[in-house]
Amino acid sequence: MKKENEAKSGYEGVGRFYDLFADNADIPFFLESAKKYGSPILDIGAGTGRVSIALAQNGFAVVALEQSLSMLQVARDKLESESQDVADRVTIIEGDMTKFDLDQKFPILIIPNSIGHAITTVDQIATLQCIRNHLTDTGIFILDLYPGEMQYEHAVFKENLVALPDGTTVERHGEIRSDLLRKIMTVNLQYIVRDNNQDFIEEVIVESPVALLFNREVDLLVQVAGFEIEKELGVFDGSPYSSECGHRILILKKSNEE
Repeated sequence: MKKENEAKSGYEGVGRFYDLFADNADIPFFLESAKKYGSPILDIGAGTGRVSIALAQNGFAVVALEQSLSMLQVARDKLESESQDVADRVTIIEGDMTKFDLDQKFPILIIPNSIGHAITTVDQIATLQCIRNHLTDTGIFILDLYPGEMQYEHAVFKENLVALPDGTTVERHGEIRSDLLRKIMTVNLQYIVRDNNQDFIEEVIVESPVALLFNREVDLLVQVAGFEIEKELGVFDGSPYSSECGHRILILKKSNEE
């Protein structure tokens, strides 16, 4: 039996749990975008390779950029169980999205709901400028956001129990607090692991600060970084964005102004 109460930044230390609770509704959208614009694709904040590996399974070359060692280890472990052809299509790079230089340009760059991990305005602009530097002149950048306007000031949640093949179960509880003055949302996650007899094995607690990004602020950030909005969606099925949407998906291209 083991108990951990260490609060870590971001999702460090819980990469092994991430995919159990991930929403994969975005993957068909990214696949359709890849079919339209081609590869290689740069997946920024790639995490466990959730999107990168799905793209590779469908024939696309992907560079997966991630900073968390916990997430990177899971991504590498997952690739080991894939065919050699799929594994060869994914290049994993440990790196910081605010300051990376890959000496390569891409027709598609994606950042699936990870821009909020750049907490400060300075880091957000730095991230967007790095992305622009790696985008081909005719390429697109897909920026997936949870609008700050739609986030709770305080909320608690408990997700359904997930059973693993060996009978182990994992449950996740969470608490969200939004500081509207500082524009930071703090997400506290608690993972409870039990064996096949439902006896306690371990508890892991993490604390993740995320920037609250409001629509007007995002519009200014992308403009300052040298992008213009080509399309604005609210759902991954291609439906247009409205103020009631929980997602805001921006299809961005380089602006003509340098």
